[in-house]
Amino acid sequence: MGGAELLITIAHILTTETDLTQALRLVVREVVRFVGAETGGAYRVDRERRVLVPVAAYRVPKPALPILTSAVVPIDEPGFRQSVLAGSSVTSSDDVQNDPRFAFELFHRFPHRSGVVVPFHVDGDVAGALYLVWWKRAERFDLTRVSMLEAVGQQLALLLRAAWLRAEAERQRGEALAAEERYHSLVEHIPVGIFRTAPSGQILDVNPAMVEMLKFKDREALLAVNATSLYVNPEDRERGHRLRDAAGVTRDFQVELRTYGGGTVWVRMNARALGDGAHEYWEGTIEDITAQRRADEAERRAETLRAVAQLANAAAHEINNPLAVIVGRLELLRRDLTLEQQSKLNPIVESSRQIARIVTHMGRITRLQILDDMPASSMLDLRRSSEPTNP
Repeated sequence: MGGAELLITIAHILTTETDLTQALRLVVREVVRFVGAETGGAYRVDRERRVLVPVAAYRVPKPALPILTSAVVPIDEPGFRQSVLAGSSVTSSDDVQNDPRFAFELFHRFPHRSGVVVPFHVDGDVAGALYLVWWKRAERFDLTRVSMLEAVGQQLALLLRAAWLRAEAERQRGEALAAEERYHSLVEHIPVGIFRTAPSGQILDVNPAMVEMLKFKDREALLAVNATSLYVNPEDRERGHRLRDAAGVTRDFQVELRTYGGGTVWVRMNARALGDGAHEYWEGTIEDITAQRRADEAERRAETLRAVAQLANAAAHEINNPLAVIVGRLELLRRDLTLEQQSKLNPIVESSRQIARIVTHMGRITRLQILDDMPASSMLDLRRSSEPTNP
């Protein structure tokens, strides 16, 4: 087999064999056959342990098999990488036992005459190596065979790089799955109140989030009260029960509850009716929506204010023009009247001015204030609604 055929064969192995160990075994076999070595082994770097570990071998004598398959070589041992794993250079010796470049335990654990180290690097760091052995024969390598083995080393570097990328992809996939699991765990343990009550209103069980939401000292203190007393409007509890669907579930029921300190909290309740034969009970969740309710109410008031202000401004504009004409004509008319006639006209003038003041207030509305003496009618107090607010 020529050099070109060797590289083509190895390329075919690397592109068709998905198992890293099997691919390295096949490559070792082809390289051993190509260079006429008697034994060959493939090593890869364990990047966490920083050691070369055996992966595959070919034509290993039985006595040497335990040694070759168990050898673990620290790649950061002083002088190791500089001597036999330097760059992509092939290192060979026809007298391994006396060659100072091979003065490491790996090469002396089993007696052999000649050896060739074919390193392969990924991103500037050693990723593995082939070691070819001649047990008794002094084997010298010419430049052609060295160049061919360096090309093989480059191909194997691509193989190891792909394997590392697959491993990294698997690691990232594992992290993504773990993150997804953490997300699901977060959703499952989201801090919402969980409760179980009897039809009588007895609270059978609650979780810590509900105790905190209703501001009770502890779980026992909350269990000691009747659920009906927690409702600002006691009828809301029965109303929630009446909203059950065919499956006995009440969904998105918004209700105001009392807290231990005398305050209130708006919650969104989801509950279902359950029974174990002899007993019936309700269980469900509550979610604090007080801030949302306040924001919604503020938005509704702001929208109402905008609508009222727009209407008032439009009305003030329409009233001001004819009113100005009326007031002006009255003033001109009063000049030509006797004092007795002016006294009869003055209430009309004053009423017109009062209308003008009302129109001015209409154009200055900044908030909505209801007349205190007519709360049931929700009649707007124009004067208070147009007064400047205190900073």
